[in-house]
Amino acid sequence: MQWEDLKNKGKKELEELLSENRNELRSLLFQTHGRQLKQVHKIDLIKKTIARITMALKDLSRKVI
Repeated sequence: MQWEDLKNKGKKELEELLSENRNELRSLLFQTHGRQLKQVHKIDLIKKTIARITMALKDLSRKVI
């Protein structure tokens, strides 16, 4: 997900996305350890998405104060 998409979302939506992405990352890591995952680049993409969502949440909390 791109930064422009995340800037326009609300806090509740961002928290839900963050939770979904963390669960997906956990699933991918388990698959990697079980040698079931062939596309390991997805782990890096999910980590970057989680970082973007976290930054969007921090940016949103700064605007409120």
